[in-house]
Amino acid sequence: MPTERLGTAKAIREAFPQGVRDLQPPPKGSPFDDDAAMTLLLAESLAERGDLDATDVAGRWVKWMKVDGRGVGLTTQRALRLIERGVEPFEAGRQARSAGATASNGAVMRCIPVALRYHDNVDKLIRVSTQQAAITHADERCTWGAAAVNLAARELLHGNQYFIEEVLHRLQGAAPRVLIEAIRRVLWEQESDLPVAVPNEFGYVVHCVEIALWCAVHHPSLEEALIFLVQAGGDTDTNAAVAGALLGARHGETGIPPRWLDQLGRGSARGVSELAEKLVQAASRQP
Repeated sequence: MPTERLGTAKAIREAFPQGVRDLQPPPKGSPFDDDAAMTLLLAESLAERGDLDATDVAGRWVKWMKVDGRGVGLTTQRALRLIERGVEPFEAGRQARSAGATASNGAVMRCIPVALRYHDNVDKLIRVSTQQAAITHADERCTWGAAAVNLAARELLHGNQYFIEEVLHRLQGAAPRVLIEAIRRVLWEQESDLPVAVPNEFGYVVHCVEIALWCAVHHPSLEEALIFLVQAGGDTDTNAAVAGALLGARHGETGIPPRWLDQLGRGSARGVSELAEKLVQAASRQP
């Protein structure tokens, strides 16, 4: 988050001449920013309810926004305010879109628990990915962007390093063309050509998905990929969050530098690990 609003790689280098390679301690009483907090709340709801309960998860997000809300995006905030006033969750997402909400990345940043919960059921994974997104981001680029990220995560969890073809196969004929074209670019695109800091398109969901999938294909190290992204400009924290989710699916917990686990707090890291395990086990218990 310290580099999120600096805009460009040049501005980040000027602000952090020694580079950014470690976690910044969070503010007191706010352990996670919006990316991590909303992800964990979605995971807890899925683990406790066994399936997506839109009212339950939206209620958790609203409560978090009221007591903390650090980093919450405008599109997410607009939808959650509607829900707080009694609007049904999916209707809130539609109204937020009608009011001019942008195709931002707030629904893909939090979607990874769905890949864990439904890793053994592709159709359900796609459906729930788009549903959790639609609570705040009803734009099809956002809903299908979440599905694309979770399809990639599923393939990586199952050991398929060549996951792009499967993602494209599942999205073909359903997802917006602009998203499919971005995913197709991933295989041949150079790092220098990634849309990490495009003027007037901060936090655009299609760019976020493209960047994350590119890192999962081309970057050998979770650590170096995230260090690159947090210093590259643009929406650094969410680009790193989504790429980190996919690289975590590829490498597992051993891909995370031990010093980062220490900086996060071993208790917090253990809680996240246990929650992820509950979701995976819930999938195996399904008939």
